Amino acid sequence: MNPPPGGAPPSLLALGPMTLMIGITFALQAGAIYFNSRLVKEYRGAFTEFAATLSMSIGYLVMIALGQPSFAIGITSNIAIYTGNTLMYIAICQFTERPLDRWAIYGVVPLGYLALLLTFLLPIPIIVVTDLVNIPLSLASGIILLRANTRGFQSGARFTAIPLIIYALLSFARMVSAIISPREIAPGESLTNTVSILLVFILSYLWTAGFILMITQRLQSDLNDLAMNDMLTRVRNRRAMHELLNFELKRKEREVKDFSIILLDVDHFKRVNDTYGHDIGDEVLKWMAQNLQAAARVQDTVSRWGGEEFLILLPSTTLEDAFQIAERIRAHIEATPFVGQENTLKITFSAGVSCSSEYFDIEKLCKVADEALYIAKRTRNRVVPQNQIELEYRSVP
Repeated sequence: MNPPPGGAPPSLLALGPMTLMIGITFALQAGAIYFNSRLVKEYRGAFTEFAATLSMSIGYLVMIALGQPSFAIGITSNIAIYTGNTLMYIAICQFTERPLDRWAIYGVVPLGYLALLLTFLLPIPIIVVTDLVNIPLSLASGIILLRANTRGFQSGARFTAIPLIIYALLSFARMVSAIISPREIAPGESLTNTVSILLVFILSYLWTAGFILMITQRLQSDLNDLAMNDMLTRVRNRRAMHELLNFELKRKEREVKDFSIILLDVDHFKRVNDTYGHDIGDEVLKWMAQNLQAAARVQDTVSRWGGEEFLILLPSTTLEDAFQIAERIRAHIEATPFVGQENTLKITFSAGVSCSSEYFDIEKLCKVADEALYIAKRTRNRVVPQNQIELEYRSVP
């Protein structure tokens, strides 16, 4: 990658085709990343990674496309490659939602461009300067991926981090080789050049594949989140709860352990919407979901059943224990006022409790809880278990 100091142009029999190959490969990789960035436009960093890969492609293709190597061509190609490394670092920070390091943006990056330009004046091989400025950015990119909170695409992040760190180590080894033996690293057919360009080809393929894998895994995680969680309250949705209920029913058949459910409805929720607006109503639902999760046990699962209704699954819980848990949650909600930007509201709920001890069908179990909820709604702010349904109906004149 370092232009010859003078004389005949280097033989391209070995390095020429390989350099062309890596340039074309980077261009194809840029196209793949661009396609992915258009599919998921909301993912910050995907388009930046496309620009990074394209810049690296230009850097390698410049060495071949402009014919006779020269010092100016070497500077141009190495600046393009360095720009690609810089953009890659920015892309990884954006994708992992991590702020850019000041030492990199205000220190390493401008000093790197300055060092490359100063090779016009200083008797320092360009390859030494190029590797020196690329090492911290590649190493930082890999470390960021290893340390970042990459929930949903952790394996892709690690897969991408490893070739980036190896690339930094390769740059360091090549820089040391250039200092110790300049002829070995100078353009031409040498074992060092052949091995290094081959390794760059392999590593670039791996980190690009890793970045695409991160996009795919993150998209899959987000789609799964959309399918299983309620978008407003961020608790499980009805579909996810149905799956959990069926799982508990099968577990009951194997382990003979009963489970219970609490079906609750926010009292006078229509009045909240009509009086304070739907935005406050949405905030009340989010507040309710958060407080239900805080008051429930660790093993319990809260879901939004529909509208202002929530269903809580209580694994391995008898009807008596479920009723006590529901009462404790009801008291917690009653004692915790909703504090909005302009209003403080007292929120309560009514609930029905049913247990799988008498019912072997999910629909029946939910229907019984709904009947108990209907009775609780008569007086509001009350919990009614399934064993009180018949008594309540008898007491109605």
